[in-house]
Amino acid sequence: MKLNNMINIILSTVFILSGILYGQDYKINGFQITSGQAVSSSSIYNINSSTSSQTSFASSSDSFSVSQGMIGVIQTLNMVPPEVYFSMQDNTFKSGLPINVIGVVKDLNGIATANLHLQKGGELEEIILPMVALNDSLYEVSIHDSLITVNNFRAYVKGIDNLENEGNSPSFYPSIKYGANELNTQIENSGYPNGVVSNKWRMISFPGNVSDSLIKNPKDEGHVFYAWDNLENKWLLPESVEPGNAYWFKHNYEKAVPFSSDSGTAVPLQKYKINLKKGWNMIGSPFAFPVNVESDLSIVSDLYFFGDSLDRDGWVLKENIMNPWAGYAIYTDSEDASINLIPFNEDEFQRNISRKSNDDEWLILINAETKLNVDHSVMIGRRNESLDEIDNSDFPELPKIENGLSVSLSHNDGNSYEFSKDLRSTNTQNGVWNISIKSKSNSGDINFLLNEIMSLPEGIVVSVLDVQSRQVYENILEEFIVINKNNNLGYELKVIIGEPSYVQTKILELLTIIPSEFVLDKNFPNPFNPITKMYYTLPKRSLVSVKVYNMLGKEVVTLLEKEQSFGKYSISWNGQDNFGKQVSSGVYFAEIRASDKRRINKMLLMK
Repeated sequence: MKLNNMINIILSTVFILSGILYGQDYKINGFQITSGQAVSSSSIYNINSSTSSQTSFASSSDSFSVSQGMIGVIQTLNMVPPEVYFSMQDNTFKSGLPINVIGVVKDLNGIATANLHLQKGGELEEIILPMVALNDSLYEVSIHDSLITVNNFRAYVKGIDNLENEGNSPSFYPSIKYGANELNTQIENSGYPNGVVSNKWRMISFPGNVSDSLIKNPKDEGHVFYAWDNLENKWLLPESVEPGNAYWFKHNYEKAVPFSSDSGTAVPLQKYKINLKKGWNMIGSPFAFPVNVESDLSIVSDLYFFGDSLDRDGWVLKENIMNPWAGYAIYTDSEDASINLIPFNEDEFQRNISRKSNDDEWLILINAETKLNVDHSVMIGRRNESLDEIDNSDFPELPKIENGLSVSLSHNDGNSYEFSKDLRSTNTQNGVWNISIKSKSNSGDINFLLNEIMSLPEGIVVSVLDVQSRQVYENILEEFIVINKNNNLGYELKVIIGEPSYVQTKILELLTIIPSEFVLDKNFPNPFNPITKMYYTLPKRSLVSVKVYNMLGKEVVTLLEKEQSFGKYSISWNGQDNFGKQVSSGVYFAEIRASDKRRINKMLLMK
């Protein structure tokens, strides 16, 4: 009798609970101590429990079976979080009116509170908007128009039941359509808060999808846009302006040009992927606030921005954060590399940028500056994964749209300078890096400095040899070298890094190799028929011209006209003129010019 009464009580209670649970399709697991181990189930839900019970026998009906006490059932149901979801219009207009949001929040224990959590782009704090109950499951809230900005937002609903269990809806990422002039270059953290200055090339990108009268025509009487063509390695006029890309812009209007949108759409605040092409890419952020960049630095470079805080021209290495309206250069040697822009700082992202993975690795950034120009883009160093020969950690020079100040590296002992990054293996710490600095002849003095990004290993020192003056600089990491440069030729430096004994020995060796003066030796053989060879030495990089003249002073042939580094050279003459015609026997004069110096040799051709 007692057992039947107990079963009737349990069944009555379960029928009541099943009415409450109707439509929620729960699966519930209990974990209490029991003396009965059996499965309870129905077509509505399933309960597995080990709950303290009055019986160890399974009890059942057409719709329900139970082998547990009521304490276990109630405790298990109390642990279930609220079921929460909501929706709103994806394309949200900034109309001056609040936006109503309806959320559905359901829970067996009853809902205590429901709130909309809203986070604006570029902000860490969430804004919590309390929702008003329309009935036992529908909740409403209004998003004030002031919260709908070009920065966009993301939102979710949090429901809390009467037993303090919490449930969250999935986050919602709307697109925001804004009106005229709402998005402009004067927004916070803009790359060009005062607009783009006149008569200077600048790299610019456009947040979201914008429309602007200047953008519609890439070339006008007063301005021009250029895009970088990776395949052709040249600048061209773009057919359209796209989010995620950057463009060179220059104008000759009297005042700085501020950009503002006629209309546009702010992209959803989710991870934004930019696929990169092999080579240099000109990219920008589609967000109207600063965002972190997720990248794998084993296959892509850091970001480079054109211009500095003093508004000087030139490439500058930037941290991996992209600002609105700014354009950046990034390099990859891979065919399928990409980066991701992360709109919220708390989102997980991985840069693979460990700057100090072992004691043998180091990185140095090379800085060169004048009053009007700057170059902070060149890097040397040693990394575990790098090779001593050219590999994918060695980047070519950054693209130039006009001549200015530029620093470049050589991978072949100074014959040509084509790289902006030269990283080598950690198998040794001794080495020489060849550097060339180019600038306009009227650019003034150049300040040169080496800046450690990743510290040199203990016991490793740095010295710099100025090839032109044969002067050696030590402790270069602590002070500027002032370079007095008065021509358009490359100014050569050698950076020697390694153990102190190696650095001292290498400097002496290099000084013996670098000629001290310009010399033209006698040609040999002389007299000659049909070929003779001339030998000359250069003490520094020079624009070299070698020509042959006849007795009347008329030019016969130009043998050489090019820029050459310091060193010993030779050149042959086969007795032919500029048209490939053999000249007659007689006396000829070989003239060699190296920058502002001139030497002449007398030669006799005998047939």
